[in-house]
Amino acid sequence: MEPPIESQVLELLHRQGVEGERISQAFATRHGMHPTDVRALVLIMDADQLGTPATPRALRRELVLTSGAVTAIVDRLEARGHVQRTREGTDRRQVQLRPTDSARSLAGEYFGALAGRGRAVLAEFDAAELAVVHRFLHRMQHAMRDFAAEAASGEPAGSA
Repeated sequence: MEPPIESQVLELLHRQGVEGERISQAFATRHGMHPTDVRALVLIMDADQLGTPATPRALRRELVLTSGAVTAIVDRLEARGHVQRTREGTDRRQVQLRPTDSARSLAGEYFGALAGRGRAVLAEFDAAELAVVHRFLHRMQHAMRDFAAEAASGEPAGSA
């Protein structure tokens, strides 16, 4: 007997997460980077794309690392030419982290092919189906963020 569709969907989400980690690991290996450095670079690039530069403090919070570990990551990314430290605004003590053009190019070459495959899959669905998928993924993202925050704070992670 086949498991309920809800169980199948959750299993597919799990497998998607595993595959995402595998893809990220392959990128890290190909470019001589640590997987955590790749995660940091993705966060820096995401923030830049949103128009809000990343900061070491934001990386510490998102990666759940010490300030020393974040400094080491940023040092490695900067040494490889992937990130620039800048000081903008009125508080010159605050460091912002920006991806370099070479980092954007490197990521675009690798992940562009994956994005193309994703667009091909999306083309198989009509607008109404995509709206449902969008709503579902948005809600799942919030559920996962809430779970992560509860787990980090020591609250019971199993409560819903």
